[in-house]
Amino acid sequence: MAAAFDGVGAVMGPVVTTEEAGASLRWALSLLNLRSARDAAGVIFAENHLSTLTLLHNESLAKVLADRLLQPLAAFTPRQRERIEETLLAWLEWGGAPEVAKYLRIHPQTVRYRMRQIEKIFGQSLREPDMRFNLELALRTRQLMSAAPRAQPLHIPGRRMRGPEAVAGTSAREARKNGR
Repeated sequence: MAAAFDGVGAVMGPVVTTEEAGASLRWALSLLNLRSARDAAGVIFAENHLSTLTLLHNESLAKVLADRLLQPLAAFTPRQRERIEETLLAWLEWGGAPEVAKYLRIHPQTVRYRMRQIEKIFGQSLREPDMRFNLELALRTRQLMSAAPRAQPLHIPGRRMRGPEAVAGTSAREARKNGR
């Protein structure tokens, strides 16, 4: 089926029961409202972006979570904050300094230095599973919200737009791999 859309951007909601068709359409429209989705050629499957749709279903609540948990980073410059957030998220995803260094393409000692800074900022809470989970949610939220500028909702003639807010369709890791 994807071949039928060759050269044309399209978003396909997940296959669901007839009763859930409206929800599938809303999810597809949420992805379609992204500039990155509109500019893409071929089919974007909402099934491949369920975590993004879940995380940003209530974008204002997700923003509050990110702002509150990452508030200690407000004292840093934007560039410092970006490095700290990038390192912390990689550490939460990958674990040790060698793995994080390989992923971020920096020296392991740089990772250790940054992690010492992060430990000074967040303290013992970094050892708490709930805090680690919430920090990862906050970091991913911030990453997704900044990955693509907010697009204006797509107007479909005869349809009033309401429902889910626009969400980002690619992770920062995917963006780095693709050079965006």
